[in-house]
Amino acid sequence: MTRARLLLLPLLLAACTPTPTPQSDDVPTVPRATRPAQAPCALTPAWLDAAGGPARLMDVNLQPARLHAQATPSLFDQLLEVRQIINRQYWGESPVDLQTLHEQTETQARATFGPLRAAALSARTDAFMGTYVDGVHDGHTYFMDAAAYRAFLDSRTAAPTPTPRLGVRWVPVPAEDGAVLLEAFPEAPAAQAGLRRGDTLLSVNGQALNRQPGDSDVEHAAHLTQQLAQVTAAGQPVTVTYRRGEEQRQTTVTPRIISSAPMPYGAFLTPETYLLRLPTFVTPGVADRVHTLLRAAQQAGAGTLILDLRGNGGGLLGEAIGVAGALAGPNAGETIETLDGQDVTYAYRDGKVLAGLNCAPSMTVLSVQTPTRWTGPVRVLVNAGSASASEIVAQLAVRSGATLIGERSYGVGNTVTILGGLSGERGLGVTIGVADDLHGERLKADVTPVPITPDDLRALAHGQDLALQAALK
Repeated sequence: MTRARLLLLPLLLAACTPTPTPQSDDVPTVPRATRPAQAPCALTPAWLDAAGGPARLMDVNLQPARLHAQATPSLFDQLLEVRQIINRQYWGESPVDLQTLHEQTETQARATFGPLRAAALSARTDAFMGTYVDGVHDGHTYFMDAAAYRAFLDSRTAAPTPTPRLGVRWVPVPAEDGAVLLEAFPEAPAAQAGLRRGDTLLSVNGQALNRQPGDSDVEHAAHLTQQLAQVTAAGQPVTVTYRRGEEQRQTTVTPRIISSAPMPYGAFLTPETYLLRLPTFVTPGVADRVHTLLRAAQQAGAGTLILDLRGNGGGLLGEAIGVAGALAGPNAGETIETLDGQDVTYAYRDGKVLAGLNCAPSMTVLSVQTPTRWTGPVRVLVNAGSASASEIVAQLAVRSGATLIGERSYGVGNTVTILGGLSGERGLGVTIGVADDLHGERLKADVTPVPITPDDLRALAHGQDLALQAALK
């Protein structure tokens, strides 16, 4: 009798234990948010807080990685998260019916991987998710696998190892030996040794910078990077043989650690033509430096400005608007529309860049110490490496009468992209805003000069800067 009771005990306990409800494998429906006709003025919306506030808004901003209770995320988790983010935050110019895209993707995922909650994340699911997000047909909305997401985070947050450098930007000469200089930054070792844009490095310390048999352009670039790093790492003087035009020359450069990001610099090309070079907008103080340089140039007799934005990949929006203020005055600025209606306006007013939300701009983002307004002709140089803030400045300058010269820019000049984490340490970049000028006219994704003057690197390596020559004409 006692033994029978003991045998029955587990059965009774099992009967009293509630049976867990099976989780549905269907990805929940997430309603697509609608933009309100009018939203109240707010201090700072959540998306701008996550970007660090108005003064830190850049071309691509990081959001904190999402928190997930599930230790081993599945394809189900990623599909749901992407659906939530796109339906609640995406505000771009996609022609796609997003709800249909979500539903068709879920059907394809189940046909390809089976039950979604049981589908572990892998290279196959990464490829699938990439195709899914590409289906939005917005080049600024994209999926990042684990390796790409980690590399991106490292590039934005990891402190670079201080190593001696020459202070140049270069690329391999197409179909030839050597590395042509795109830039030799003032006050850096290479420029102090006499090197400048268009010089072609042929050898360092007697090591020829030649193409290896069968090397692709990517492999050749990697080989040159390794060669240059080896000879500069010790910080000892380096003998450089280079070509200027068709004349071969030699100089000695002593690499050193360069701790600061490049700032704008300028030079007179003729007694009345001033070339202003902007390598980047990532550093606070860019706008202030531009105004100072332009003021000094005008006082020295400059009447024509060539603004070189080639290879400038963007940076801080406030700095870009501050630079545009020197060219476009009170027309410099933009309004970023968002899905939740918490629009943000940046505007240049009397030496200050102001930010405001659904109301008159009132928050000071930056102040220029010596406000300047350029009064003569402006010619803006752009190429495929001109992106984001560069495209904004170029457009605002053109709308104030500037002339574009060069080739089509990269094509991200009218959106704001936020990048956040997904399950499994993947990432999702999503367009959360589109930009209008201060008159309500939509900015374009890119700027395209007419006619096109290609950025011919082989010509540059032989002394011909075609776009700059066109600007001088």
